Amino acid sequence: MIITPSLLEKNTNDLLSNLLKLAPYFQSFQIDIADGVDSPNTTIQINEIMDMFIKNKNLFINTEFEFHLMVANYEPIIKKTYEMKNFIKVRDVLVHAKYLPDINSLIIQNSFPIGLVLYPEDSVEIIINNYRLDDIQYIQIMSCRVGFKGTPFIPEAMNKIEQLRIANYRNIISLDGAISNQTLPLILAKKYKPDILCPDSYLVFADDLKKRVDYLKEVMEKAD
Repeated sequence: MIITPSLLEKNTNDLLSNLLKLAPYFQSFQIDIADGVDSPNTTIQINEIMDMFIKNKNLFINTEFEFHLMVANYEPIIKKTYEMKNFIKVRDVLVHAKYLPDINSLIIQNSFPIGLVLYPEDSVEIIINNYRLDDIQYIQIMSCRVGFKGTPFIPEAMNKIEQLRIANYRNIISLDGAISNQTLPLILAKKYKPDILCPDSYLVFADDLKKRVDYLKEVMEKAD
């Protein structure tokens, strides 16, 4: 398993501040964009993020970014994200599975992987019944209520990892939501584990960031 911190911020100052705080420890980040429609909260939007990276592109030369689009109208944002490839490394973009995006078409148009996200209320059948699993390079499972920091962990979400693996999904699965020292033992106790963990509040609000990073790295090494 690897760690990709997830950042859900309302303004560029907080986003930049948290990126700079975490960048010494991590090489990849997930940036959440919420529109108040797909999720009940609104965050910093893509144009603001683009402006921030243009002004600070030299700070993140060796950093990869993925974008979790908690938005209903995702295609224009994907196009904007494609434009950002000129000054940052875009690893992938994640879209809510319930919208049934045409993944293959989006990949051809934008030249980077498009993944699907399952919210707590979503069933894996949304994906299994509508896609060839080999076509999906990345599935993210939300293990908390979307759109807000600090919401409780939903243990049942981990069952979706098992369901996908039993359905013969063999590509990347990430788990995003309420990842902490309290929930990690529950995650690691499962037979089927995620490939990527996306902590947010556990790192952003840490009093002793290095101690928490060291703990995560130690746990990851033992898990591997």
